[in-house]
Formats: sequence, C-alpha cells, structure tokens
Amino acid sequence: MKIGGLAAALILSSSGLTQAAPALAELTTPQSDYVEHCSGCHGMQGNSAPAEIPVLRDRVGYFMCTREGRDYLIRLPNVAYSAITDNQELADMMNFVVFGLGGNSAPQGAKPFTAAEVAKLRTRALATQSLIAARADVVNGMVGRCAVPQSMQFFYDQQSPAAR
Repeated sequence: MKIGGLAAALILSSSGLTQAAPALAELTTPQSDYVEHCSGCHGMQGNSAPAEIPVLRDRVGYFMCTREGRDYLIRLPNVAYSAITDNQELADMMNFVVFGLGGNSAPQGAKPFTAAEVAKLRTRALATQSLIAARADVVNGMVGRCAVPQSMQFFYDQQSPAAR
C-alpha cells in the first residue's frame, strides 16, 4: 500500500467510516410483496396523500366493516390481477395491508382474508366500471356503520371536496 493509501485507510478507520452499517430489519413476505406491488402508488407506509390515490394508513381496515367493502378490496384490479398468483400469498399481503397498515381501523373481530376467499373474489375484478364510483358506493354503504368516519368519502383525511 502506498503512503497515500495508508493515510486514507487510517483516516477512514479512525473516523468510523469503515464500520459496517447497522443491519436493516428483514421484511416478511407480505411486507415485501406490498413494497414491490403496492408502495409505488400507496407509499411505503401506506400514505399517498396528497396524491389522488387512497391513503391506506389507519384507514383501509374500515372496508372490513361490510361484506361489500371487504369484497371491494380484493376485487380492485391491481389486487385481483396481481402478479402474485398464489392466493394464500395474496391473502397474506392483503391481511398485512388491512391489519398492519390499517392500524386500528379494522373493526374488532374482523376476520383475515383466506386463500379460498381471494381465489373466488379475484375472478370478479372491478374491471368495467369507474373505480371512483365503485369506491363511493362502497364507502356510502359503510359510513355511519362500524364507526367509519365521514372522511372516508375522500381519499385522505384533509382532502377538500372540491379536489374530487
């Protein structure tokens, strides 16, 4: 090693820059699937605001309040037509979305999605109608039930009605 290289090595070593970076927590398969297939639009933490994309963080669980809301989550085209072809893997990811990212928004006693349920619902994707209109119908049926807040009529809590 040349003198200059030795000096650089000593400086780096004494500054702590050669120490290994702290290990990152490993993602579970459902978390990794969410990051790969959903976070580009919905955000890494489920917060897409102020984009015109529904926020998942602390809100998505409300859809478990009604059968229509529950079905809606799986029938969304990006879920139903997901590249995740294994129904259990997709159910696991959606359970992470609802019960993980959704925080306390899922009604107490809400049941996790099953592979059989996902297999059935994904054959009926919401592919021929306006997703905004479909979401509005589902949310209108939920508001006032299971403590679903009026703000669910919007994609995120502080969204103004004029923005929609």
